[in-house]
Amino acid sequence: MVKEILQLESTNANDFKNEIVKDITLALKGYATNLQNPDNETLLTREETAKLLSVSLVTLWDWTKKDIIPAYRIGNKVRYKKSEVFKSLNQKNQFGQL
Repeated sequence: MVKEILQLESTNANDFKNEIVKDITLALKGYATNLQNPDNETLLTREETAKLLSVSLVTLWDWTKKDIIPAYRIGNKVRYKKSEVFKSLNQKNQFGQL
């Protein structure tokens, strides 16, 4: 475990606060950009998607076959976009729809 020590000299509390606020704002803008960027989409495996939804692989396959949840074939692997999984659930969020 490495301990980092930060020593401040020749700065006042207001300047220090402004620097912290500026860095946090930059970090949050970067985070927001990543959330809005579809190129940075998280792809899930069948197992991860089934675990996320708390269903069996058979149920997930059935929902995929019925076009309830869109899937993508990459070579011989099947992947699900995390945002589309949640979007599909929101669209089918009425009792008895799945």
